Amino acid sequence: MPNGSVPYYPARDWKTKVPKPLDDGVVRMHLNGDITISLYAINPETQRSKWVAIDADFDGALDSLFRLQWELKQDGVEAALEQSRRGGHLWIFGAEPLLASECRIYVYNLALRLGVPVKGGGLKEGIEVFPRQDKLDHGEYGNAIRAPLGVHRKTNRRYWFYEAEATPEGQLGYLERLTKLTEAELRTFIEGMSLPEAYRPVPLAPYTPPVSSSRYPEFRILDYVRTTRKDSRNWWARCPSCAAAGHDRTGDNLAIQVKDPRFYKCWAGCTKEEIRAALGQPIQRRAVV
Repeated sequence: MPNGSVPYYPARDWKTKVPKPLDDGVVRMHLNGDITISLYAINPETQRSKWVAIDADFDGALDSLFRLQWELKQDGVEAALEQSRRGGHLWIFGAEPLLASECRIYVYNLALRLGVPVKGGGLKEGIEVFPRQDKLDHGEYGNAIRAPLGVHRKTNRRYWFYEAEATPEGQLGYLERLTKLTEAELRTFIEGMSLPEAYRPVPLAPYTPPVSSSRYPEFRILDYVRTTRKDSRNWWARCPSCAAAGHDRTGDNLAIQVKDPRFYKCWAGCTKEEIRAALGQPIQRRAVV
């Protein structure tokens, strides 16, 4: 999707949704600055990730990332700190693919122990941890983050890792030399821990058929969709109109206001009329006499 002169390279075609290959040619184009790769953490077939990225772009973001990097080092985990447009990305690389749920338990507990704010759980600002989910269903991708050493599409700049020479060769050599986190080490670190309650996935809302109390009962969107997650402001669900077209596989295009669920919006642009029609509940227009 072009923005200025630098397009992102998504994991699937924007129109057909067919997965795209990530091969050596694509990586070379990324390093050359011709495109910028969007990385998705979780393999839905194994629920594992080869890496963890901690994204921070709030006031005091770099200080928080340096603290996390130092604390990780005390565990023997070598994390690489990458510059970014408004803060930084702290990367942990696995010696093998690691369970996403266990990676999240480790980072969330570490951050909260250090007093580093974690976005969500009532906080609007804080670090964001990739992978953003414990697991994905088949065909889902989760949330993407810009791959290291690529050109940022908004600034047209390349951002480097702090502890290496600012050349592609120096950066790649630095990353290759880093000690990678093993599954055995990770499980030792999280023994007896779980994901903090405030950050656990919200269970899917059960479907309950609406009860008609009048000729024109009040329409309640939550009676017709299953929510996938919740934050401080919104429930999130798969948009029925998008779903009818085979889109919104991640199930989070539709935002439903928590304080007043009568207000909802599809972030892909579907109108309320289209959403209601997809549900078989078209908006009733009263006849004008």
